[in-house]
Amino acid sequence: MDMKKILILFVLLIGSKLVSGQVLSANPMKSRLDMVVDKAAKLYIAEKGRLGLSIGVVTASGKYQYHYGETAPGTAKLPNDHSLYEIGSITKTFTGLLVAKAITEGKMKLNADICQYLPGSFPNLHYSGGEPVKVGYLLSHTAQLPNNFTAIDKSGFMKELRAFKLDSIKPSSYAYSNAGYKLLGYALENVYQQAYAKLLGTYLNKLKMIDTRVTYSEKEMAAAGGLSSTLEDMLKYMDYQLAEADAAVKLSHRVIYGNVEQGAYGFQWAIGKTRNWDYYIRADGGTEGFRTFFSLYPNDRIGIVLLSNKNDDKAGQDLYRLTVAILEGCR
Repeated sequence: MDMKKILILFVLLIGSKLVSGQVLSANPMKSRLDMVVDKAAKLYIAEKGRLGLSIGVVTASGKYQYHYGETAPGTAKLPNDHSLYEIGSITKTFTGLLVAKAITEGKMKLNADICQYLPGSFPNLHYSGGEPVKVGYLLSHTAQLPNNFTAIDKSGFMKELRAFKLDSIKPSSYAYSNAGYKLLGYALENVYQQAYAKLLGTYLNKLKMIDTRVTYSEKEMAAAGGLSSTLEDMLKYMDYQLAEADAAVKLSHRVIYGNVEQGAYGFQWAIGKTRNWDYYIRADGGTEGFRTFFSLYPNDRIGIVLLSNKNDDKAGQDLYRLTVAILEGCR
């Protein structure tokens, strides 16, 4: 080979190193999965304004962790297994799990009137057809409550709830509601006579999720989206969910609304099948600065969690695409 060709190859090699070096990463680049993750993750992180990304994968053969980008602009500090991310509405799967636990303990019922578990009277929480708002409707976002009330504190929330009028004859289609999960949080506190954070601590301690905690500035949002967690903790949670050894976990994966073939909802979880007929149970979350995606594929015992510290209009869609790419890389 002549010197000119050698020089060209050298420049191309150095150029590729520089391009790949533009994104900080922790990926061993040894397996096919490593390669798939690297390509897809760099496409995601390359979008303007996206900072950091942590990826966790669970398969029958083991756990895999990857990190990309930086924790804050200009720091050149790579995220790690203990970097804290707000997980947004994935918090609701924990609330759903607490409700499932209460059901297995006989303290709540899925088809019971939610008013049975609230302090005071709420005669307005009935549809015009006479049926009450039930626990299951709140869990599956079919109760027709608004997404949010304006009040932040509990007393203000309850005041707005008493003034709210359901304009439906009966519970109908899926309509996402943070208010519904805040209400479930208050119901749990009333049933157990304990604060939500203390109730949640039972599971967090059991799973040794030592870094997971309520951090959202509006503490009253705790049950609806107030948790922050780390990749290490979320992988523990994923193992727990995939195992389904706990009766409460198994119950929380039950379909409440819809059907698996066309898309269904359980205790916050979206349940269905992909275009390739892969059965999934998943949830996602977003706050002002974070976007997260958590997917279970029970039949293959595969789990994928994506934690990103930037939320933009395309982040959710792109995290879904990243999940699909990683799922294929697991096979």
